[in-house]
Amino acid sequence: MKPSFGAVVLRTAEALSAQGKDANQIAKIVCDQDPDGYNYGIGIVVDGKGRAWPTSETLLNHARAEIDHSLAGEYMSTASLAAPLKEAVLRWQRIPEDHWGRFSLLIPSDAGTGAVKTAVEMALQLYPDLQAIGVEELSWPAYKSIARMSRISCREFPIGDVMDVPDLLRIYQAGPMNTTGRVQSLETMGERAAAAKGRPVLLDRAYSGFEYARLLDSRGYDEIMAMSYDDQIRPFIENDVPFWVSVSPTKSFGTFALRPCGLLLVHLPDASRSDEVATLANTVVRARGSSFEHPVTRAFVSALVNDLESLEREHAGILRRVATAERAWKDQCAGSPLSELFTDRYAGLFRNPRVGDEAQAAIYDVHLYPVFTPGRCRLNVTGLPEDGEVAREHVAVFARHCHG
Repeated sequence: MKPSFGAVVLRTAEALSAQGKDANQIAKIVCDQDPDGYNYGIGIVVDGKGRAWPTSETLLNHARAEIDHSLAGEYMSTASLAAPLKEAVLRWQRIPEDHWGRFSLLIPSDAGTGAVKTAVEMALQLYPDLQAIGVEELSWPAYKSIARMSRISCREFPIGDVMDVPDLLRIYQAGPMNTTGRVQSLETMGERAAAAKGRPVLLDRAYSGFEYARLLDSRGYDEIMAMSYDDQIRPFIENDVPFWVSVSPTKSFGTFALRPCGLLLVHLPDASRSDEVATLANTVVRARGSSFEHPVTRAFVSALVNDLESLEREHAGILRRVATAERAWKDQCAGSPLSELFTDRYAGLFRNPRVGDEAQAAIYDVHLYPVFTPGRCRLNVTGLPEDGEVAREHVAVFARHCHG
């Protein structure tokens, strides 16, 4: 018997896995090979017609100007903009001004990933008794790679757990979890902050404000960003926790193609260590090569300092697209096992329902391409087409094979 289309795609996916490709790479490769494929996997924002969301026009304008400035063959740096840059980042994150003196800012060159890696490196230097990083189950797979390269272990905890281990660098999502969309409540974040007891915490903030995208039109951009700060960051300030906030601009501003620097805010309430932290920050940045700034990094710094209002409008546009997709999913999957993933406890780009062994080939068979990992099917919610009839067909397939 001739194998089904989905079975053939599954064999291709298995062969790619045997070659060492990861789940995200496989999803893109098999989708790109199918002219009728719908992308539900790769982690970019997709419009209602299956096209990638346009790159930030604000950043493109500043990048064009920066390239023109780069005609002189010399090293260039944004060091002179350090103070207004820090102010711009803190304003964007809606951190009140009376706390600004507690923060320092680094701009690691390799986007959000670099911000996380730099935070881990700094924490290990400042707290030499750390033996591991602690992460929640189903968290970003790169955490394990970062731990391995840092020569420490990685311990997993149940989703929503409070990690209360003394030799652990706790990593919490400050917003929707990257892989599942799960959002922790203010109460949970307060418990986590109280349990830290002066021990270091890394707040991974890849999706600033995404947890309140659904409220954008009724509450406004400024208010939902302030709400996000209140729930995800404020408890750690009020409990005097030493923490790092790794902020990724990639999802917020649609800069997937340009990959500007990451933003790393360091909050250490012990003022006596400020000189130590400044020296360490300089050492880590130089060791990582981040002091030699890519022109897109310089352009992004310029945009933040001089054009923050325009960037925020673009961020709001992306939040609006996510909110539109979330509403459509909620309407289409009502009464199905997927409906629980579109309550207020979940938000952002992804959902990660459980699936059975038969799901992968069956879903491929109708030209749908999420990211499959063992027992899971990660869905990019913005992959849902704006055509209502097509959307209903797609959701019906996922609802048939996914178990919430």
